[in-house]
Amino acid sequence: MLRMTRRAVLALPALAALPAMAQPFPQRPVRLVAPFAAGASLDATSRLFARFLEARWGQSVVVENRTGAAGNIGAEFVARAAPDGLTLLVAPTGLMTVNPSLYPSLAFSIENDLTPVAMLGSLPNVMVVPTSTAANSVAEFLAAMRAAGRPILYGSPGAGSLVHLSAELFLREANIAGTHVPYRGSAPALVDLAAGRIDVMFENQPGALPLVRDGRLKALAVTAPRRSAALPEVPTTAEAGLPGVVAVPWFALFAPARTPPEILEKIAADVAAGQQDPGLRAALEALGLTPEVLGPAQLQALVTRERALFGGIVRAANIRVE
Repeated sequence: MLRMTRRAVLALPALAALPAMAQPFPQRPVRLVAPFAAGASLDATSRLFARFLEARWGQSVVVENRTGAAGNIGAEFVARAAPDGLTLLVAPTGLMTVNPSLYPSLAFSIENDLTPVAMLGSLPNVMVVPTSTAANSVAEFLAAMRAAGRPILYGSPGAGSLVHLSAELFLREANIAGTHVPYRGSAPALVDLAAGRIDVMFENQPGALPLVRDGRLKALAVTAPRRSAALPEVPTTAEAGLPGVVAVPWFALFAPARTPPEILEKIAADVAAGQQDPGLRAALEALGLTPEVLGPAQLQALVTRERALFGGIVRAANIRVE
């Protein structure tokens, strides 16, 4: 069941108070650009909202996959589109908050050429270790690693991913050394983790959950302010003694800069209506997402905070991409 946060409730009146538009929006079909491959969680989320908005608007809403360059190709396509609300980007956290630091020489500006519209949903990362690990808590894990006298080997689907940065944040807060072991995707990293060839990962919940439920991995914490409904017995990192380790991946809509504010607010209000729709909400939760109502201003504040946080980690750890 959806649990509305206090800020979500406070956002609802603002979303409802929409400026009047000359004519109803949209008057033509809308494109949702998904900058990653079909079949992934972001793509599935895009298609769920596309179906809801299509029915609500009475206009075709098409999901278009434009992949490559860590999402930058799809983002640039939307950044260069007409600012009329008819071409929108479905972006994950990393694209909007990490890529500006990883790719400072892009032909467009992620920060200045795209504007926030609405949050679609969020999901925690899960700190997972091999089942063979004796530790059953974060404190026990850290004690064992310190006693071993070697750096923690942590895996990720690639340098600069939010899985990678979550681990770097953990190492910084715990004041312990680690060695990054990058893979070509989460699947091979999780295979090596289950086999005990690496020590830990901070994997997205949808990827970690099946292995935890099958008993191939142990979940020690979730990197979120609240416990996950899918893993209610697993403490948050704050409960585990590391309150500074908060990294909550999310998916959100962004539009070309200079899109009229009344259009942004109209889309945000309709997305909020979808998050309160029982059918859509259940489908999102089945993907592991928690619907969260954030309109343009609230989403901009979140993006600004997280760009500072993750950009600082990229610089401090000297993270580079090939």
